[in-house]
Amino acid sequence: MNKLFAAFLILSFNVFADGVSDLNAFANNISSMSSEFSQVVLDKKGLKLQDVQGVMLFKRPNKFRWDYLKPYQNQIISDGDRLYMYDQDLRQVSINPIAKVAGSTPLLIIAGKNIEKYFTLKNIDDQPNNEESQNIKWVEAIPKEEGAGFSKVILGLSNNKLLVMKIVDAFEHTTTISFKNAKYNISLVDNDFLFKLPDGVDVVQSGAALNATASSSSIKNQDAEILTFINDWLSAWSSKDTDLYLSKYAQDFKVPNGDSFSSWQNSRKQKIASQVKITIEIEEVKVIMKNENSARIQFKQKYTSDKFTEVSNKSLIIKKVDSKWLIQEEISGK
Repeated sequence: MNKLFAAFLILSFNVFADGVSDLNAFANNISSMSSEFSQVVLDKKGLKLQDVQGVMLFKRPNKFRWDYLKPYQNQIISDGDRLYMYDQDLRQVSINPIAKVAGSTPLLIIAGKNIEKYFTLKNIDDQPNNEESQNIKWVEAIPKEEGAGFSKVILGLSNNKLLVMKIVDAFEHTTTISFKNAKYNISLVDNDFLFKLPDGVDVVQSGAALNATASSSSIKNQDAEILTFINDWLSAWSSKDTDLYLSKYAQDFKVPNGDSFSSWQNSRKQKIASQVKITIEIEEVKVIMKNENSARIQFKQKYTSDKFTEVSNKSLIIKKVDSKWLIQEEISGK
């Protein structure tokens, strides 16, 4: 379900009234959009599997939100850097860097301009449709990346407006999304795309579940920022992006063994660069807020490289500096 909606969000704004060329023009000329939507999912025999309603927003670059309102309340939100997918029934949030998912899903199309980087586009014949509007132009988008979760997306456009979108998945289920009361090039602010972590949910990132059901004192709105910070730190480490990884540490970081901070940085760069592959998984995460600018994060860490595997308990002492969380101390075994 989430994959279908995520696919929709990326393509939804790419609409115009004259086939592929107008789809590209829409991507270049529309900077933001809001709309109500209704969505129906049919199986390959035409039986209804799902009927939901909600609202969507997008703003360039790379910001969008998809709110399901009836009959349940789920969310898919991109703040421009990270993608949050919240499943109310599962009480679970997945967080992934946009850059990581861009190649395997069409998530950036809703707020990007280079549609054909990720999709093969072509004009197609009329599609069965319940819309009264005539003169709808149809465009088919085939994902270039494998594992996108769907086989194709079909967009229906008329009079420079997106009317309908169809997503066909690998099981031949068809998701039809109809838009109404759409508004274009509206004024939106970055706060419209902030994700607020619900209380008592599990946070999943890169295949690891972060148990965010800590004490009530530790489940605050800032937990979303902190869990995102952990995700970014782990992602930079596992991708061997040493500059980004080291940028997560404060200048007064408590260096082990009393070495200077610069010596420790050089040592970390060399050690990370020497590994062919790095994988880090964490679980049993607990966030303990000391005050609004300081926190302790406790978790179990599994580190795997081409040379060895290690499982350990770990704590990070982090502090907020100029509105950014930074690591002040790392403690192993606690």
